[in-house]
Amino acid sequence: MNTRPRVLLLVTLAEWGGAQHIVSRLARCFDARYTLSVACAPDGELVTRLLDQGIRVVTIPEFVRNPHPWRDVLALWRLLRIMRRERFDLVHAHGTKAGLLGRLAARIAHVPVVLFTAHGWAFTEGRADWKRRLLALVERVAARWSTRIVCVSAHDRRLAQEFGVGGQTQLVVIRNGINALPPPRGDGDAVRRSLGVKEPPLIVSVGRLASQKDPMTLLRAAQRLTAGTVMLVGDGPLRAAADRFVREHGLQDRVVMPGMRTDVARILGVADVFALASRWEGLPLAIIEAMMAGLPVVATRVGGVPELVDDGVTGLIVPPGDSDALASALKRLMGDPELRRRMGQAGRERALRYFAEDRMTSETEKLYEDLLAVR
Repeated sequence: MNTRPRVLLLVTLAEWGGAQHIVSRLARCFDARYTLSVACAPDGELVTRLLDQGIRVVTIPEFVRNPHPWRDVLALWRLLRIMRRERFDLVHAHGTKAGLLGRLAARIAHVPVVLFTAHGWAFTEGRADWKRRLLALVERVAARWSTRIVCVSAHDRRLAQEFGVGGQTQLVVIRNGINALPPPRGDGDAVRRSLGVKEPPLIVSVGRLASQKDPMTLLRAAQRLTAGTVMLVGDGPLRAAADRFVREHGLQDRVVMPGMRTDVARILGVADVFALASRWEGLPLAIIEAMMAGLPVVATRVGGVPELVDDGVTGLIVPPGDSDALASALKRLMGDPELRRRMGQAGRERALRYFAEDRMTSETEKLYEDLLAVR
């Protein structure tokens, strides 16, 4: 008889991103310890990776990114049926949509332990004030259905307290973590040429081309640079606007946008600087990956970014939406190879010490065990 606790990990989309990365890592780590399932939308890289690892996946076709009343009701109904049928001991939801629907279904189905990880609060800085208050109200209600709420940064915990989301004992901080990247292989110059990079130094940004990551501010900063190449890895709704900006300002030789890539570690291995111009964040894995690769980081002062980047030591932090400040910080690093080397080395040491995957998974497992012991 199988007496292992039954655990459901839940995330909305299957397309690859920070929350999907964390769910994949937790699933791989915990699959042998629990009877584990992952629920998400179908047809994405997360599903492919999980199935390749032999992990059970339950697809929710109605899961979509934006609010959609009819689809959301169907998704809730499907989740409720799954939870009632399989009688999970613990449900762990990741992200806003999965967090709301998953916690409500778990409450109705009387799941003993219900966790929610906020990968950056929907009511964080960078949104209109009325929207922040409305979203915080929704999260205050959903907090009542939660055994614990996991914040990926101390900033997010403070933000939840400021908006009255969750009680003191509900809110816990477990920072994201990843494995150290292997050293790059092969001829760096050849790799850069294959990526369309014509002029070093190479500045790389990895993220969805959407308003949160604010690629347009990075492009405006690139317009002010007199040397080097800026590469934006990713795709999204602002891709057409970014392409148009590059053409209209004659940046085709100095801006490269290769779209979605599966070889991000290889690209980071031949880069000189990492940049992220986000308007809001939780604790971005892209920055941790860059630090693991030994890159100095230029990023905006949002969310948990200052908990990652030690300003002036492992990189430089600038205000969000300020293309002049971003360009100035990039110029400083581009013109000083020794500063890049020193900051990159300090960043890798910091990432290995504080943001390793083993630390994240061990803290999560302890939380599971503590809560399951008293269910």
